[in-house]
Amino acid sequence: MHQGVNRQLFVSPSRSADVDAKSDLEGARVQSASPENDASTTARQKPAGAKQSTRPTDAPFAKDSRIAIIGAGPAGLTMAYELQKKGYTRVDVYEKASRVGGMTYTKWDTAPLVDHNVAKTCQIKVVPHEMGACYLTAIRHRHILDIMDEMYLDTVPMPSMEVYSGKPGESTMHFEDWMQTTYHGVIAYMNDWPGLTTEDKAELFLQQLNKYFEERKRLLGDDENFLFPRQRPDKEALKELGWPFKDWLQHHGLELIMPLFYETQTSQGYGYIQEVPTYYALIWNSKELFSYISLQKMDFFNLANSKLKKYMEKLSLPRRVEHQVMTETPTPEEERQEGQGAADLQRLQKSFRAQMVQGGFMTIWERLVKKLPNVHKEVTILKVDRRGDNPAKRIQITYTVGDDADPVTAQHDYLMLACKLDDMEDWLDIQNDEKAIFGDILNYELTTTLVRIPANPGNTIPTTPHMFLPGKLLDVKDVNRCYVTRTSLKCVSPGLSYGDGDAGALNGDRPEWAPNDDTRVCFQYSGIDSVPKEDQKSNDELYKQLEADLKEYGAQEVKPHMQDDGTMLQERWKYMPHFNAAKLGHLWDLWELQNTHRTFYLGSVTCFESTADVQSYNRQLVDYYQL
Repeated sequence: MHQGVNRQLFVSPSRSADVDAKSDLEGARVQSASPENDASTTARQKPAGAKQSTRPTDAPFAKDSRIAIIGAGPAGLTMAYELQKKGYTRVDVYEKASRVGGMTYTKWDTAPLVDHNVAKTCQIKVVPHEMGACYLTAIRHRHILDIMDEMYLDTVPMPSMEVYSGKPGESTMHFEDWMQTTYHGVIAYMNDWPGLTTEDKAELFLQQLNKYFEERKRLLGDDENFLFPRQRPDKEALKELGWPFKDWLQHHGLELIMPLFYETQTSQGYGYIQEVPTYYALIWNSKELFSYISLQKMDFFNLANSKLKKYMEKLSLPRRVEHQVMTETPTPEEERQEGQGAADLQRLQKSFRAQMVQGGFMTIWERLVKKLPNVHKEVTILKVDRRGDNPAKRIQITYTVGDDADPVTAQHDYLMLACKLDDMEDWLDIQNDEKAIFGDILNYELTTTLVRIPANPGNTIPTTPHMFLPGKLLDVKDVNRCYVTRTSLKCVSPGLSYGDGDAGALNGDRPEWAPNDDTRVCFQYSGIDSVPKEDQKSNDELYKQLEADLKEYGAQEVKPHMQDDGTMLQERWKYMPHFNAAKLGHLWDLWELQNTHRTFYLGSVTCFESTADVQSYNRQLVDYYQL
């Protein structure tokens, strides 16, 4: 029976869910329908030096206009759904792959599993392996969670990240404990750290965290609704947003919280803090994201009941998060077993944990497609001709489908590009103003590989569900090393374990499973635009490096997960498109270019590489252009 996504505590009791959802964009808008309204908008709502823009008063196209969206990842599908809800009836989505979802790719596997919650009998069950995006948070992803509610999908808590040194035999440690060991190497003035009281430590830590948020607000404006800061910053603010993030933290005296960003930024493939422009760190590391971490840090500081409220107030969390924190109370049984303070903290930590999609992230998009009548897969675009921007002539899209060599030409009134903007030179009639932007896009590369570690008494690699190896990630020269592993079964089905046998016909090409076998999605990270072509690794070279790393970490044997076509399951993602410091202004150039060539630009290059951000950007476009 569907229980719905557990988010009710995040809605203020004084406001209905419908009113709250409707007001998200309304409350976030900078009132710019007229110059007078622009002038009255407070500095608190705008980024530093923001220039004004005039909001269109009418939609650029009619409800029966033919709209083409190229790309069926989260950006393309959520935009198609937004338009459908607004009454647009002639929207076509074109996708080159045989599946939808883009980088939210779930590989479903079958294996003999034992369910320890029910009975210790072995049954063939499905295990979802997340090869791309994998988690959601309650506020930033709230609109995706709304879609999940409509699709009758639920979530499961994502296990906390454990830090591993990579030395066989050593146990993992909580991330906050690892932070303590990192302080001495990062902060020269904190030599007396061990002698400080827990209250003094908390005071220093939260003081810097609050200062971070103040500086973030100065540059980007308020972040409660996670919208792209569409007003272009002034020259000085833009220059500061282009600084390497580590330099920015040091400039503002925020060294104490620097280790946080190894987890939140670098471990997720969002750039080394020594290199990534500050904009891409600030836009991602919001108050809501840190509300998940800060609660764990309170546990790290051993704060209990009466201290909890004091330091939560110091942290100044977003309103709806703060409401949950102050009203969540333990059950009588938890209070009896744990004691009041410990039970409070435990329940708060459970409430604020990130969530994974039960059954696989890609399930969202597969179910959403069933609500969208015109999603075309296995499409190869041959040519897009926008007819010289002549509104009297429709845009022509010529393409083939699957193995059919006969081209088809479709006529559309407007175009939305939800694909890689730097991969369209072969088929798009790129204009000069577009070329100036698309040619400056840079990318990182994230490789995910599914491996099996057979049970072996000699294995010393930790079996923790979510493991981070910062030693393989902190040095920008140490690329292509395995820095994160995620044990799929323990993440999505903690009550299950592998049993004896094989998975029958579906997995007949694989060896038999045994208890304590382990399957993991492993992450390797590099910057393909900063590494010379001759130094870029092949798939086999990446796997050999991964295998060597896992054996170094304590695995006796490592086997690649083989697919039905005989190839290993390895995905090389062109990841996190971004601009360097000198070209960072292209983010606002893209915003200003929207609708110039009867074209809208969607996807992570416009804002940030996250499913939540690309959907929020879509909603912002729909709202701004009165669609």
